[in-house]
Amino acid sequence: MKKILHILLGLSFTLAATAQCGTDEYNRRLVQDKVQPGENYVDYLERTRGFEFDENYNAKTKKAIRTIPVVFHIVHAYGEENISKAQIEDQMRIINEDFQRLNADTSSTRAYFKSRAANFELEFKLARIAPDGSCTEGITRTYDPINTFENYSDFDEEVKTAVKPWDRSKYLNIWIVSEILSTGEGTILGYAQFPGQGSSTDGVVEIHDRIGTIGTANAGDKGRTLTHEIGHWLGLYHPFQGGCTSNNNWTDRVSDTPPVKESSFGCTASQNPNTCSNDFPNEIDNVENFMDYANGSCMNMFTNGQKSRVNGYLGSTSGRGTNVSAATLAATGVNTNPSCGPIADFWYDSDKTTICAGGTIDFKDLSYDGVITSRTWTFSGGTPSVSTFEDPTVTYNTPGVYKVELEVSNNEGSDKMERDFFITVLPTTAVLQSPYGQDFESNNSINGWDLQTDYFGNGWDRNTSIGYSGNESLEMVIDAQTPGSTRYSVLLPPVDLTTYAGSVSIHYKYAYARRVSTASEILLVLISENCGETWRTLKAYNGDKLTTGPTSPGWTPSSVSDWARNEIDVTPYNDNTNLFIRFDVISQSGNSVFLDDINIGDFALSVPSYENDFELSIIPNPAQNFVQVKMAKNVNDAIVSIVDITGRLLLQQNLDPSNQSINTTDLTNGVYTVVVTSQDGEWSKKLIINK
Repeated sequence: MKKILHILLGLSFTLAATAQCGTDEYNRRLVQDKVQPGENYVDYLERTRGFEFDENYNAKTKKAIRTIPVVFHIVHAYGEENISKAQIEDQMRIINEDFQRLNADTSSTRAYFKSRAANFELEFKLARIAPDGSCTEGITRTYDPINTFENYSDFDEEVKTAVKPWDRSKYLNIWIVSEILSTGEGTILGYAQFPGQGSSTDGVVEIHDRIGTIGTANAGDKGRTLTHEIGHWLGLYHPFQGGCTSNNNWTDRVSDTPPVKESSFGCTASQNPNTCSNDFPNEIDNVENFMDYANGSCMNMFTNGQKSRVNGYLGSTSGRGTNVSAATLAATGVNTNPSCGPIADFWYDSDKTTICAGGTIDFKDLSYDGVITSRTWTFSGGTPSVSTFEDPTVTYNTPGVYKVELEVSNNEGSDKMERDFFITVLPTTAVLQSPYGQDFESNNSINGWDLQTDYFGNGWDRNTSIGYSGNESLEMVIDAQTPGSTRYSVLLPPVDLTTYAGSVSIHYKYAYARRVSTASEILLVLISENCGETWRTLKAYNGDKLTTGPTSPGWTPSSVSDWARNEIDVTPYNDNTNLFIRFDVISQSGNSVFLDDINIGDFALSVPSYENDFELSIIPNPAQNFVQVKMAKNVNDAIVSIVDITGRLLLQQNLDPSNQSINTTDLTNGVYTVVVTSQDGEWSKKLIINK
């Protein structure tokens, strides 16, 4: 399964201009090891179907309405993808209208196709009994930040592996996710599995903003994406499945859907397009067919031939026959209306759950599956400590890490959710004091740092093989697949500047090279005086100001000459007891940005080696009470300095050519930097004290 990464708040993706259905590609992969030479996946599905179709239909014959139980599995990270019950009910209305030819836009069906427009006599109802016999509203909600981004190209990483389907012989399973990831296939809105394949993957997957017409729904879709995908689930192909090639009543296997050369995007019905001229009779394209790709507002019909094909699947136990059986209707309770006990669920409705003492957090009750008649919140460390409000606001005055509980109930039952270590309250005076520095050399160097990453491996991480003065640094991992215009932040632990006398600066090293000459990542340095509520940008780099190496895909720094250094004066903030500092990178799908030797104080954590540092030798290293500082060439009036990891100057003396020994007795075990400065240049090297 997928590697678990931190949530990136405000993650945005650049959607491709072409939106489409992923059903063909998904089902092709499902059976790719089963098809015979020269056979495509449609041929295989038709060959192994196990029953024949009866096309002797009478469009005027009224049949009994058949009912299919439905369950929606919402997989979310408490974002907008956690859609409301009302949005799902709106979608249910749409599919029931579309499959019964009750949709309001039937008048838009062109006269040429009106006689073949079909009422499928199908009804969809939300399940009221779950597979374990418990009461349900036909909706499950699963917090899973990883699988809300569906990787439909890898069977091991499908959302269905994380949220298992209910018995497919009874329920139509529909998974709702944030996005369906694809590689070069355009934006995938949804996909379905055709009848007769594996039970563990059967159903429909769709992105949240194509559900219904309210809430997060895309206004132009009109909820028709799910109509389209359920058509696939019931055995229908695209009318453009084989282009203009005639084969067995055309390759969608339906005789009254004219062949279409390619998918019909937009709304071209008024132009009466005829993209295939070798059909007999030669007919215009049925652009308004629900199984094409026209805009949702232009889709308005199925054909009688498509109905006949679906009836074949609904009449066979090897198809979808068990989904409409009387036993299924009873087992799923679709014709009952029980009152369910609620399932407790909640989240925060503020920007963050880490605040400073005295701050407030808004909470939101997201409980579901039953009408709530009683609720009790319990806020450890909060004021109020108990609330019965639906969406309370709580103040936290004392630093610490706190639990939040919510219990909800009605006459049918009660449920409680507890989230331990949910709220972090920081002191108004930071624990860390300036000078503070980090060279990322130790394994725990990023403890207390907030490194944002996304679900695909992009974001901030400690690099253990690349550094300015050692082998470690902080890398903002970016490559050509990183979403463009996406912002990633790294937040340092807050620092108290009031303990430091004198001027204070933020010192840091950075390294970057463009992937292509026409685009550059952006590096920002920001500061906050109010616990991260508002931020001020101190410095912004892009283009030539950020670039330290030659344009090259996948570039990484390989020597100290590939790094640049900078310092920003923050002395105006030296009366701040809780200063927040943040580095942001805005991706342009280029190369990684590297940071090293970050220090808040008067001295830089280390200095650049203007000369080859091989000219400087420190013997022994590691050392105990004495070291010899030797230069490979004569330097005039040299001064040797030793600074600690925070950049604090600990020792400084003239470098005597006749006596190059430095007394380090007063230095404790740790890592230091030795700096030799003269009019001839400046050199630096790491020193380890290990007594």
